Amino acid sequence: MEDHDPHGVDPSGVDAQDPDAHGSDPRGPDPHDPDPYVLRPGEAEELLADLPWRRAVVFGGCEGGPVPVAVARDRRATPWPERVARMLRQAGPPELACLSLRPRRDLVLSEVRSRQLAQALAFEADLAVLACGGPDLRARSFDPDVVESELSRILASLKGATCRDAAVVSPFDWAGSGQVADAQRDRIRTRQRLLVERVTVVTLRHGALHIDLMAHEKGIDSKRLWSSHLGRLNGRGHAVAAAAVVRALAEQARIR
Repeated sequence: MEDHDPHGVDPSGVDAQDPDAHGSDPRGPDPHDPDPYVLRPGEAEELLADLPWRRAVVFGGCEGGPVPVAVARDRRATPWPERVARMLRQAGPPELACLSLRPRRDLVLSEVRSRQLAQALAFEADLAVLACGGPDLRARSFDPDVVESELSRILASLKGATCRDAAVVSPFDWAGSGQVADAQRDRIRTRQRLLVERVTVVTLRHGALHIDLMAHEKGIDSKRLWSSHLGRLNGRGHAVAAAAVVRALAEQARIR
């Protein structure tokens, strides 16, 4: 299923109609003090106009998907994978086609491989963007060896087919989100450290790009990226994530 937005919300920035979009700051965005962590107007067009890829697929386990709350005019915070897919279509070269695979629920990596990989491969993309790790962090049990094995199998399949390039996006700091109980914070932080370590190892092994969102939130209060719903980002969180991914893809295209 390809991404479609009947409301035409600007995917590059924060959705002003999302009541959770600005975290805990009741003032909302200041037009005289632009947020350096989100894309400025026109930046996506500057960054994506000359991409070398012709077919892209964006998939994964629903990293911080839309909050389950209806907002003004029935809009929801647009998840960052959908924002990225839409920007690739709208701001990328005219010949660039992009498929966005959206799961109906969170998927751990083993489920991403079993449920989405075949469709991703069938699209014959030369670029794959994989949202990775959030559902695994939130699962009842967490085995870093399984994460490494499943991610390696996914990347090997992509690289063994048509994908010249792949980007793996690991999540923001969930331990600092304000959604995790104090008693569980150290355990979740340990899980996320192990996740980042394993993703780094696997992406290096397969010549893929690792976009670690936790590294992109330095200087940001993590709580202002997450909604009040467990495991879900707010509008600003999705906008910051999308900006990090778009900027990293543009840099990757520049140095290839």
